[in-house]
Amino acid sequence: MAPNHAPDPVELQHALAAELPPDALGRTDPERDVVDGVRPALRARLDAPDAVAATLAVCQRLGAVVVPRGGGTHLGIGAPPGRVDLLLDLSGLDEVIEYRPEDLTLAVAAGARLADVQTLLAEAGQMLALDPAGAPASTIGGLVAADRSGPRRAGSGTSRDLVIGLEVAGVNGLVTRSGGMVVKNVTGYDLPKAHIGALGTLGIITRVNLKITPRPSVERTLVTPLANPAAAGSAIGAVIDSPLASSGIDLVQRRLTPDLDVGGRAAWLLAIRVAGTEGGVGAQLAMATQSVAQHADGVGVTLDGQAQERFWSDADALARPPDDPGSQTTCRLSALSSQTPSLLGSAAEIGGDLGLRTVASARALNGVLRVRASGTDAADVLTTFVQRLRASAERLGGALVIESAPVAVKQAAGVWGVAADAPDVQAMDALRSAFDPGRIINRGRFVVT
Repeated sequence: MAPNHAPDPVELQHALAAELPPDALGRTDPERDVVDGVRPALRARLDAPDAVAATLAVCQRLGAVVVPRGGGTHLGIGAPPGRVDLLLDLSGLDEVIEYRPEDLTLAVAAGARLADVQTLLAEAGQMLALDPAGAPASTIGGLVAADRSGPRRAGSGTSRDLVIGLEVAGVNGLVTRSGGMVVKNVTGYDLPKAHIGALGTLGIITRVNLKITPRPSVERTLVTPLANPAAAGSAIGAVIDSPLASSGIDLVQRRLTPDLDVGGRAAWLLAIRVAGTEGGVGAQLAMATQSVAQHADGVGVTLDGQAQERFWSDADALARPPDDPGSQTTCRLSALSSQTPSLLGSAAEIGGDLGLRTVASARALNGVLRVRASGTDAADVLTTFVQRLRASAERLGGALVIESAPVAVKQAAGVWGVAADAPDVQAMDALRSAFDPGRIINRGRFVVT
């Protein structure tokens, strides 16, 4: 077990300098290199898995707390750290390691940017069916570690469905691989899945093997106006009962898409994206239109091309970190999809009671909602909003996680909202103890500290 006290920064720097290239270590940027208000003492930018493992071994020996960073676009996820001794910059691990277009598989270093990967795949008419909202700097390793996904999860799933292998650097100084470059079913314990969404607490991801998919020749989105969440629930139920195959079904508050010209004054929009051939897409959109027609509050619109891309970017805006995180809070809720209208209604009611502005969206088929509350700098008001909304979600068998909030709100309300004695938490805690006994990676940030 590593010591719990902070190491001497000079000793840490000297120990790391003995293991790393001369230009790897540097001082931190007071504006960019900050984790929930905590500035690390040192930053290391590495470009090799062995160097990452060696760094972790030194930090484990000295008890130095490490926070890994890819593009930094989702660094705000998690509880505020007590301290950060080393910021581990993985943006130098950015190469494409192996690309097999004929096998629909791809291996990249963890620091490879999602935007660059999609550009490469597009040249062969392929894509990674992972479209989380975020800046162009978002990296594959970071997205997998945080388990980020976008609207395409309705048709393609999340990282858990797309990752077929991982390479991970551990605190024991070793680099290990699990899975491979072959898409196959796995029996027994699927080790790569344990790292997905764990925020690096079981080891730092250095390579990701992925299955990719052909890019559809035609893709269009039907956007239908709906009066309220209750009508949306009926429309979503009608879609679920139909044989419609979609690549995205989102319920979006209209305020998120101000540039969209759609009929009526309805406050909500149901977006259904369909991909395939020209004839197939036309038939699927006709089916979608018929399914939601009796619930619509105005004439819908069909989008393609840049208008479609702009719509989905705006519709998923709540998944991006806010421009001003100091005065607003974003919550991600999960429940049965049938509970979506009730949760959206609760969020609006609670926000109104507290004098807050709220805006929301939902993955209609997956029961994943995001609600952003703003309109005050008072941390106690935002904390009360989170606590009341979490209670509403839990009464319906759901859960709430804070994705972005002022530090004071995270500390008062709790980011994860999970009891330490819950069976799932205890299982994760056992894994954490096995893989990182000193709790040096992202200490205090994950549901298992």
